[in-house]
Amino acid sequence: MIMQREGGIMKLCSYQFIIFLLESIIKSSTPLLCTIMTNYRPSLESSLHATGNFESSILLQSECHCGKVVMDISLPREYSSDESVKVWNCHCCSCRKYHTAAYVSYLQIPKDWVSISNQGMIGKYISSCSSKYNNVNKVIERWYCTECSSKLLSVYTTNASGIESAQEQSNDYLINLGPINSDTIPQTQSNQWKQQLKQIENNLHSSKEPSCSCRWAGVLPSNTEMSYSARRKMQMSTATMWSGGCECGACKYEITLTRLTQLQHCYCKMCRKLSGSPYSTWLPVDKRHFRWNQPNSVTLVRTTPFGQRHICKKCRGVMTIVYDEQPNLIWPCAGGLDDVTYHRG
Repeated sequence: MIMQREGGIMKLCSYQFIIFLLESIIKSSTPLLCTIMTNYRPSLESSLHATGNFESSILLQSECHCGKVVMDISLPREYSSDESVKVWNCHCCSCRKYHTAAYVSYLQIPKDWVSISNQGMIGKYISSCSSKYNNVNKVIERWYCTECSSKLLSVYTTNASGIESAQEQSNDYLINLGPINSDTIPQTQSNQWKQQLKQIENNLHSSKEPSCSCRWAGVLPSNTEMSYSARRKMQMSTATMWSGGCECGACKYEITLTRLTQLQHCYCKMCRKLSGSPYSTWLPVDKRHFRWNQPNSVTLVRTTPFGQRHICKKCRGVMTIVYDEQPNLIWPCAGGLDDVTYHRG
């Protein structure tokens, strides 16, 4: 069964069901018609398949956290089975800062394979991308939902003014994999993408770490059996100063670490949609040791019944989480940390 969106209306199509009905009607008639149906069934299947384009595409769906912007993505099956399918991770500083993540995962496909609803809700932020994987250093236009700040896709452009031009826009979209609804991705496709991305990420746990990657991305968990709560009580011999901020630089912060902390990954739908990345990484710090350099540059938005997030007013980077039940803690997103401020272990 295939679901297709046309003019905002979902249609449920199955050419096998159509053929089943025709066979049932014909078989209840005469043996001659039954023979004709048997002989011409393959050509009928082929005709229905070609005319309706049924089962010739893999239909993915991506949507923002608030659900107001939906993207329907149609991947031709011959494309999706090709081992050269364009899925890749970008570790450049600009992409990491914008998505406040260790990296962002892209699905690069032609624009005409994507249908976007409610485009009036889409905001666009111009920055840069210096991907080592694709050997590019280009101006990039990043699209987000203006209602919930979910990061949806990017497109290369040579126009730094933000004024769109058909001559200056790439023919491809860089779809963020994070917001794609996982239940619309076939298992075979998911496995294929995982293997391709795994090969790209293997170098993070080796001595061949790319210079553009964030310094904490390849850190492995400690073998210590000490609990997190016990570690949080341990005082550091010397206070350490960390700094961070968003991609546009409007909001910056400083952290004075006096106790041990740790990184915690979250793969929930909200974190994936708001960041546009496969996961978000957070670190808990004492609120009294966290300071905004420009407090007016961020807005505190309630994103769940039990927590709020600080979001940059300009580039819409998600900077922190503040939980209602933890009034003395703030959780900055590790993707916003400045690499030069912390030790490479």
